[in-house]
Amino acid sequence: MPSGVRSKTRSGLLSWRSRPHAGSPPSSPPRSIPGTPRTSSKGCASIGPTRGLTGNEAAIALDLPPQIAPRLRWEIEKAGWLMLGYELAPGVHPDLSPGSPHLERVRDLVIEIGEQLTPCPEAAKYALAERWAGAPGWAELRDRRPDDLDLWARDHVDALAESEARVCLDGDTLAHVDLHPGNILVGEGHSVAVDWAWSARGPAWLDSAYLVVRLVNEGHSPKQAETWALDIPAFSAAPDHVLTAFAVRLSGMWECIARSPKARSHARRLADTARQWARYRLA
Repeated sequence: MPSGVRSKTRSGLLSWRSRPHAGSPPSSPPRSIPGTPRTSSKGCASIGPTRGLTGNEAAIALDLPPQIAPRLRWEIEKAGWLMLGYELAPGVHPDLSPGSPHLERVRDLVIEIGEQLTPCPEAAKYALAERWAGAPGWAELRDRRPDDLDLWARDHVDALAESEARVCLDGDTLAHVDLHPGNILVGEGHSVAVDWAWSARGPAWLDSAYLVVRLVNEGHSPKQAETWALDIPAFSAAPDHVLTAFAVRLSGMWECIARSPKARSHARRLADTARQWARYRLA
């Protein structure tokens, strides 16, 4: 990162392209604001694979109420870098293991996100249905038949491919799409979600369904995880066949991701966890 960008990011006293609040003119002149609260910054190269994600996060930032996300204080694009600065949010990353006192707080946050972001803000750049449209899944694995595929998945791969084809991701809620302990802060007053780069338009039950997998990954049985999610109105209202198709489609995609040479270290565990949930729903 160029030293000029780094020094501006560190100072907290920035001249930046103003981010007007809702109701403000569509453009405002650059300005310097002293006394800016301490911020947490993130960014990426202006040209590269993550530019679209960071740009998506910047686009929807002003539509995120303080009840669910830290406030975006500044945005700067300079010397080939796009940088965002958020108010520091107090709190701790939640423990999602069985019996944790954080589970209720996280559930409340998911409910709040659904209520606050329905209908979906117009600034949202992506719909999850479009993002998933070309992603490989069980249909590709059915055609390839890898020798090391899980035995249950190998025996049921035809049914899995048929089920994932029925996935429906239509909806008018802006979902975070990447809720896990590292992207949640549980504070004394309320909890917030951070890192909205992957956020997308989709059904209101989306974030709760993703969290079912995260709970299973933290030691819950699929039944226990779904029992937790059933206290979220959007999840409890979702038809069983819709949730089943989602669970199957997600598990197929994550199985393919885990097999990529570029897969992160946790990808295999998440793929196995997602398959465990899909198997439970298909039983």
